[in-house]
Amino acid sequence: MMNPMALMNMYNQMRSNPIAVLSQRFNIPANMQDPNEIIQHLLNTGQVSQAQVNQAMQMRNNPAFQQFMKK
Repeated sequence: MMNPMALMNMYNQMRSNPIAVLSQRFNIPANMQDPNEIIQHLLNTGQVSQAQVNQAMQMRNNPAFQQFMKK
């Protein structure tokens, strides 16, 4: 489990530069900026599964998560 300060730091980095954060874990070509294009690339290259994408979308649509992301 991550400590709260590390989690907050990652949250701030994700808000300021999401591609840089994602590129630490995934292989994303530098010329990709469109979120849908990135998701399709990750699916096509097997870096994520459709189930993982679906789970992320469900989380994104969760009202509690949306409230947290507004802060």
